[in-house]
Amino acid sequence: MLTLSLPSAPLRDFVSHYWLSLDNPDPRCAISPDGAIDLVVELNGASVSSRVYGTATAHSDIPLGRGSHYLGIRFRPGQSRHFLDAAPYELTDACVDAPGLLSFGLEDVPEGIGRSDVFARLDKILQRHVAAKRPARADIDDVISLIVAGRGMLRIEDAAAAFGRSRRQLERVFLETVGVSPKFFSRITRFRRACALIARPPAALAALADIALEAGYADQSHMNHEFLDFANTTPASFMRHRVAFLQEPSFAVPDNMDFPHSCEETSHEDLVRRHH
Repeated sequence: MLTLSLPSAPLRDFVSHYWLSLDNPDPRCAISPDGAIDLVVELNGASVSSRVYGTATAHSDIPLGRGSHYLGIRFRPGQSRHFLDAAPYELTDACVDAPGLLSFGLEDVPEGIGRSDVFARLDKILQRHVAAKRPARADIDDVISLIVAGRGMLRIEDAAAAFGRSRRQLERVFLETVGVSPKFFSRITRFRRACALIARPPAALAALADIALEAGYADQSHMNHEFLDFANTTPASFMRHRVAFLQEPSFAVPDNMDFPHSCEETSHEDLVRRHH
């Protein structure tokens, strides 16, 4: 079972969500680009390992350990800089051992992955780190927010104007901060929007051609090509196999909730625990 949890309020500018998979039964996890960076801790018996997965630019399959417990922190796009001693562009499409990269300690969290308070313990660790570091907001964070708010349809020229610098300067800073270019991040944002539209309840679902237009694609064919690049499937197949995954009656997916990397063959029981 995959469990999702929102971080406490002081962390939500930096962390999208935590996720937990206990007694993993799957041989692999399918990764689609989402513009984010993950810290993943694996507990397999007495063996503990931690890795950082950089921003992905294409669909890929990551091998998993059967029976392992996995705990993840999904940093918001551009916000890993407050927690990792590595530039996002150095991590793009890479998996790197976390020891030596973390600017905070995990304490005994890895050994206690199965405990019911694991998310609360992560919260305490990260809140202490943020309180000590006092992360400063940068102008590029506003550009990231504008692209997300614009559903990936903001013109790069307009983004550069909002940034107050040239397009080339914007592209350089954006790549250094997020790990991909602003144009590519816009593509990812549009793709995630299409995923959200497809995941709506059946009564609210529109035809794929209408979803393509609503998501900002030129036409359905354009959306099809994007899904093949990012999800290695078609929107129609995604609709058949993912709607149930995102329609659990226990919660509604909020508009500002980042979608997790989607794991193949995993249970369709997702919970979001909100911290107040």
